[in-house]
Order: sequence, then C-alpha cells, then structure tokens
Amino acid sequence: MSADDKNNGKTVLLAADVGSYSITTVSLAVQMAASMNTKLRGLFIEDEDLLQVTGLPITREISLTTACERPTDVDQMQRAMRSVARQFEDTLKQEAGASQIGWSFDYVRGRVRDIGLQPGTDVTYMILGQPVSHRLRSRPERAPRRILLIANESRHQKQALKVMLDRFDHEKVELTLVAAEPGGQLSTDVLEVNRGKSDAICLNELTREQFFDQLARLGSAFDCAIISRHEKPEVLTRILKTLSCPVILVA
Repeated sequence: MSADDKNNGKTVLLAADVGSYSITTVSLAVQMAASMNTKLRGLFIEDEDLLQVTGLPITREISLTTACERPTDVDQMQRAMRSVARQFEDTLKQEAGASQIGWSFDYVRGRVRDIGLQPGTDVTYMILGQPVSHRLRSRPERAPRRILLIANESRHQKQALKVMLDRFDHEKVELTLVAAEPGGQLSTDVLEVNRGKSDAICLNELTREQFFDQLARLGSAFDCAIISRHEKPEVLTRILKTLSCPVILVA
C-alpha cells in the first residue's frame, strides 16, 4: 500500500479480470476514492471459468488477425492473465499516485460477479469492471452518456451519482432513475444539480416494474450503472448478468 489509511473505514474496491480491465475503469475508481479522500483497493481476479474452458481438449483459440486455430494451454492463459494483472497494478499505482490517494492491490482466483454478491463487506463503493464487448462497442459521435441509477436504501448513491455527473460534465447525459415511485428525493437531487448547467441532464424515471420489464432491451444501453447492494441477491444477479457496462455497487 502506498499511503496510510485516512478514510475512517470507508473503501473503494475495483474488481476486474482479464476481460474487463481498462484504464477508463481504473480512472473512475480513482476519481471515486479521491472524491471521498479514501483509499482504493484494486482486485484482479483470475477467471476460474476461463481456465476450466481453456483446459478442455475441444477448446481452440482463433487468431483475430489470421483466423487460424490453435489448441489452448492453461499455463499460457495464466501467464497472459498475470501480464494483464501487472498492467492493472501499474496503472493503479500511476493513477492513484497522481491523485495522492492510498491504494493496494490483490490477486485472487474466482469470478467478478461473485465478488459483487459477497455479503458483509465493509467496502463502501465496489466497482465491477466492464466486459471487453462493451469497450469495443461503437458509440455515435456526440451521443449522450447514459447512466442507470437503481434507487434503494443507500445513503451513498447520491455521492456516486455526483462523481459520474462530474466525470461527464461537458457531455450530454441521460439518466435513467429506477425507483419504487417517481418524484422521490433522488429525483429532486438530480433536478437541483441540473440547475445552471449548460448541458441539461435528461431524466427518465421508471418504476421498478417498468425497468425489469425492459431489462433485456436496456442491458447494453448504459455507460455506467449505480446500484445499491441492498438489492436481494437474486435481483442483483439478474441485473449484473444483463448489464454490459461498469457497475458501481453502493453500500
């Protein structure tokens, strides 16, 4: 760890694997930690599902440049994962150092989604990295940034939203707010933030029933999602399986 813990027990955790690590997501985690003057923990996850598939005799790797097939090798895959993990740690060190925040790094085997579903964590903000498929998806020029906020019993969601709005300060933003009923406190907060901004925030409010009816269609529509960890595990699992963007899980 590069600095003393000054955060009174609050922590930002960024969890990523070989398919979801990106400099952009590290930057988001650093910005979140800096906004609270708290430490940042980076967690690289050696994807055990990918290793199991790699070890199957029928599995083949297809080159993107030559389209040639070749057998997969577990040791080679582990070396590739550890190479990405080193990039992750180096980026974390550089970005956190530039913002003068404390940081740490760990390497474990598991699944990113399982990390997000672990109960009893003392982490305030848990950021789950985005899949490669989302990072490579084309985005029309000047298209608005789209944020999903699923309101629940969390006093930290407003701070997460503020960080994301600051991050997209010079861009158009469409915020989809999901709540039991429209017109709640978070809606009022958004309208207050929106006053005096040159690029107005477009606020779309959905009830939870409406959102889950449209979840399959909406899953790939967002640039970031903010979700309370107070959601029931089965509900959170369903949401995480459908979304293809970075997710901020809030205590």
